[in-house]
Amino acid sequence: MISVQNHPLRLSGNKIWVAALVALCLASCTTKKSTVLRSPSSSRGEQQTAVTKPSSEKDKPTIKVGDVQTVNGHSVKNNKIALLLPFELNSIAKTVTTEDVERSALALDFYQGFQLGLDKIAKDGMLFDLQVIDSRDDVTYNASLGTAAAVKDAALVVGPVYPREIRSFAQTFANKNVLQVSPLAATMASEFSVPNLVSMTPSIRTHAETMAKYVADQYYNGDQILIYDAGDDESKQFLVNFSKEVTKANAQAKIKTVMSINELNNSLVLAGTNHVVSGTANKNLVKGLLDAMDERFLNPGNQFKLYGHPNFSKLSFENFENMDFYGLTITSSSLADESDGDTRKFIANYKSLYKVDPSEFSYKGYDAAVYFGRLLHKYGVDYVSHITQEKFSGLNSDYKFEFYPKWGYANRALGIMVYHNKKFERK
Repeated sequence: MISVQNHPLRLSGNKIWVAALVALCLASCTTKKSTVLRSPSSSRGEQQTAVTKPSSEKDKPTIKVGDVQTVNGHSVKNNKIALLLPFELNSIAKTVTTEDVERSALALDFYQGFQLGLDKIAKDGMLFDLQVIDSRDDVTYNASLGTAAAVKDAALVVGPVYPREIRSFAQTFANKNVLQVSPLAATMASEFSVPNLVSMTPSIRTHAETMAKYVADQYYNGDQILIYDAGDDESKQFLVNFSKEVTKANAQAKIKTVMSINELNNSLVLAGTNHVVSGTANKNLVKGLLDAMDERFLNPGNQFKLYGHPNFSKLSFENFENMDFYGLTITSSSLADESDGDTRKFIANYKSLYKVDPSEFSYKGYDAAVYFGRLLHKYGVDYVSHITQEKFSGLNSDYKFEFYPKWGYANRALGIMVYHNKKFERK
C-alpha cells in the first residue's frame, strides 16, 4: 500500500492500490466513454503558421535505450518517462469511499492504459523506467514538481492533465528540450504558449477546420451549404471562420448562414443537395432542426446532408427515423472500434488485469504509451526532432503533429464518423 507523502509518489505497476478498489467497486464507479471539448477561453485561434522542424543529422551515432545523454546542459536518461496524473491520494482519508475512487478514476484509467501500452512494446525489447507521480490537481504543488528529482532528468513528461496544472508545471520545468505532453485537455495550444508542449487532443478549432474542408469536398454545382448558427456558445466557437475555411477549400461553394429554423426552411434549394451544418449540439435545438428536416424530407425534391458539432456524439437519435438518409457526419478524436481484432485483444487484456472495461481515457493512455515509447526507442532523446514526421494510427487516436514555435506541437489528426444503424461508425 502507498501512503500519502509530501513528495512525489512512485506507483508500482498494476499493484497501484486504487486499482484494487476499482476492481471491487460497482460498474457505476467506472468512467464512461465521452469526449469533452473544452471551450477556448478567448477568441484567439490557432492562426500561427506551422513549421517543420528538421530532423537530426543521419550521421549521428546510434543511441541505445537507457543511455545517458546531455540535453542543453541537463543529463537525461533516454528511457525515463515521468507520468504526472491527478490521483489526489492526499485527499483520501483512512476509509476509502466511492467518491475517492470516482475522483481518481480519470487518472487511474489513463495510467492503466499507459502501462498496458508499455507492456506491449516491451515484448519488442523496448524497456522504460516509468515514474508515476500524483499531481494532486493542485497548482502550487505542480509548480514544485517542475524541479523535482523524479522528473527533471526524464526524457519525456506526460501530464499534468488539467489546464491550470499544465501552466504551473511549465513555468518551473526548465528543460524545454524535453517534451511536456498534454494527454487529455482539448484547450487550444495557443492558450498555453508553451513551446515544448504536445497537445494530444485536437482543439475545437481543428474540428471546425477539418469539418469545413470535408463539407467543401462534398459540394457539387447546384448544391447549397446552410450553416445553422443558433447563437449559443457552441455555435460561436465551432463556426468561427467556418465559411472562410469552406471557401478556402472550394471557392465555388454557395454558402448561407441562417440563425433560425424558419430562415433555414426558407433557404432550401430543390435542384441540389442542402448541406446543413449545425454549430450547436444542444439537444433541444438539434431536435427542432431534425423535426424541420423530417418535415421537409417528406416533400419531393428536398435532399439533405447533415454535419454536426463533435458533441453530437453525446446525443441520442433513436427517435428519428430518417437519420440514415441524412448521412449525419461529425469529426471525432475518439475512434475506437470494438469489433477490431486489436481492440478486442486490448479490452480482454485490460479486463483480465483490472476487472473493469477500459474507458476512453484507458485507450488514450495506451495509444500515447505505444507512440511515444516507440519514438523514444527509435531516436533516443532526439525524438523531439522527429515528432512532426512520425504519424500514428492507434486503437482510439490518430496523431499528426504540427509544430508552432510559440505554442508547441498540436495534433491535427481527426477521424470522420458517420451515423448509421443507430451508431457512429468511422468512415
